[in-house]
Amino acid sequence: MSLDIEHIIVHSLFLDEQGQTQLVTREQELDTGPAVNHLMSELHHIYNTKAGKVFGYFSEEDTGFRDLVRRAEDESLSFAAFSHQASQRLLDELNRLEMSEPGVLLFVRYQWLGAHYLLIALIDNKDSVTVTDKLDVSHASYLDLGKMQLAARLDLTELQTRPDSRRYFSFIKGRAGRKVSDFFLNFLSCVEGMDPKVQSQGLLKAVDEFCETRQLSKEEKQDSKALVNKYCREQLKEGEELELRELSAELGTDNDLDFYQFVSEEYQLEDKFPVDRSALKGLTKYVGSGGGLTISFDQKLLGERIQYDENTDTLVIKGLPPNLKSQLLK
Repeated sequence: MSLDIEHIIVHSLFLDEQGQTQLVTREQELDTGPAVNHLMSELHHIYNTKAGKVFGYFSEEDTGFRDLVRRAEDESLSFAAFSHQASQRLLDELNRLEMSEPGVLLFVRYQWLGAHYLLIALIDNKDSVTVTDKLDVSHASYLDLGKMQLAARLDLTELQTRPDSRRYFSFIKGRAGRKVSDFFLNFLSCVEGMDPKVQSQGLLKAVDEFCETRQLSKEEKQDSKALVNKYCREQLKEGEELELRELSAELGTDNDLDFYQFVSEEYQLEDKFPVDRSALKGLTKYVGSGGGLTISFDQKLLGERIQYDENTDTLVIKGLPPNLKSQLLK
């Protein structure tokens, strides 16, 4: 799948000796070449496969960033000038909140699968050492793409064709102990719209109740859930979104009842949305944790190797995993 870089530029946020965040901007766009193409290809792949992304749209109250995007798109503002003004906007937001967030700030407009995107990422610049061709040890710096946490992508094509959409922005939601909305969403004039995790949890509930409505046997219910799980994981593997009509076709119809009609009447699910990987466990497993105990097992084992007594609130497990048994015997 070809990825065509149309504009790309980087700037830098760093802390001065007084601990204040400073901005250094590059005047000209980067020339594309093997190194830049490799960087963007890797960045695009990491962003696409990053878990925990949420969708959003432009705020009606703060139009600052949207105005910058509009001017860049109608070319009344060059891409470099757009990135300079946007970077200053980010710096102002950091200073307003008295926060420091050093790193390399990247702006890239690119085309992929016929759609145009604007990707903005703040990436940590890490120090390391390397061994040169002459076997000398030398200092080196590298972009820590794998741990990218502050990034957002604007689907410019969807913004133009569906301006009322609530999902033309996507962004990585949060990291340990904080949310990206602390400053990054404010900088982007963006508010949260669709949450794939909530959509995926709604899907699981819909599948469960769809199976109940069809009065499926335990085995048929497990087969249906396994089919949904297989479809979702294949979409994840291909980097594609779940499409309810496709999934409905996979599940088939029964007495003129199909899954798409079922969810359209009773559930607030988007026709297309990215699947949240962590939610898929609920299709085939029972999972729970608390009080120092974590339990996870295949749903098909309940009533067979695993029995649950509701009156005493106990599980009886027959045939422990060998590695667990060996630990218990020590």
